[in-house]
Amino acid sequence: MGKLFLPARVPSEGARRLAAWLIASPPWRSKAAMGRIGCDPSKIARMIEGELVPSAAERYAISRATDFVFVRHWSLPAMGGWGDPMVHLSRRAA
Repeated sequence: MGKLFLPARVPSEGARRLAAWLIASPPWRSKAAMGRIGCDPSKIARMIEGELVPSAAERYAISRATDFVFVRHWSLPAMGGWGDPMVHLSRRAA
């Protein structure tokens, strides 16, 4: 995907998790995921920066493509900074 330029403030848990997933994934995997999501790199960058909130269909596509960034993460405030460890949030409610 290239370089990520992260803003000082993390806009949402979804943005934080998507950035972490992209950084940890090999380039071929992130390119394939973007193809399944149907977004180009500039749109993904705008989602991570908080400039653009993904639609319901895009949230679902991101969830399916990454199996790490779930639909509800985009509605949650960030649970840490950009480099902080991820808090485990299972798909199912307890």
